[in-house]
Amino acid sequence: MPLETFLFPLGIILLAFGGDRLVLGARDLSSKLEVPPFIIGIFILGFGTSLPELFVTIRALENGNSDIAIGGILGSNIANILLVLGVSLLLIKNKSIDVISSKDIFVMLFATSLFCYFIYSGSIKEGWSLAMILSLPVYLYLSYKFFNKKNTDFDYNNNSSNLIIFINLLIGFFFLIYGSKLFINGLIVISKFYGIQESVVGISLAAIGTSLPELSVTIAAFLRKEGSVALGNIVGSNIFNILGVLGLSTLLMGEINFSNEFTGINSIVLMASGIWILYIAINKPNNTKLFGYISLFSYVFYTIFIYF
Repeated sequence: MPLETFLFPLGIILLAFGGDRLVLGARDLSSKLEVPPFIIGIFILGFGTSLPELFVTIRALENGNSDIAIGGILGSNIANILLVLGVSLLLIKNKSIDVISSKDIFVMLFATSLFCYFIYSGSIKEGWSLAMILSLPVYLYLSYKFFNKKNTDFDYNNNSSNLIIFINLLIGFFFLIYGSKLFINGLIVISKFYGIQESVVGISLAAIGTSLPELSVTIAAFLRKEGSVALGNIVGSNIFNILGVLGLSTLLMGEINFSNEFTGINSIVLMASGIWILYIAINKPNNTKLFGYISLFSYVFYTIFIYF
């Protein structure tokens, strides 16, 4: 087995540390700005933890591996809900579900529907890129001003200096980005060694690798009893993966062609997972562990299905 495969354990360590630092910085920043932690979860963590997806997508497109690039975005959004949310529901206290705004999830579903349209049309034209990118600040404004007014359950007392907050955020982003790079490089070497298809590598291995920041942040947030930060991170990351990562990649790299490997079960599971989190947000189930186990089992079953 190639020596590069041993990079991914080091990547996991960096991701765990980076996730903890990022949660600390985000919590203190929300205190300084006096905004709800769910909003910080969307603005900073959700978009920040999607940076690995952005770098991996652009790098894959530069190398001519469009299936890895598109599969990474699709698979990452599925993993964020079924895997990351599944873990969240096992750790969460029921009251934390109340901070998920269904309006934010409807925006996520709209972005997901747009992604599925590109998949079935076979490509995404350059003309879409600017519209997708410009829609992000519009969404951020609406989310902050109108979607999450009630989500103010936070203690704003905080003594951390601005420098400490900045250092924690900077260290967190650096370790998440670099840790993801090491982890993914190791997994890609393994996939080539065993001859796994690029589309499957993108949907599964690359997707899991780029979703590790979200998972690391989610676990770190719940360990620090910041459930609303974690849930905002999941929703924000999925929105940014499509509108930001796909939009910016198209702007920089030009038209992107999609293979037919992503139609059928892959796009169906992507859309179904979005509807799943909407159902949870609207119904606010009491038995969160049951829904967590259903999410995790669904992800395992889906992963096994695409391999066999």
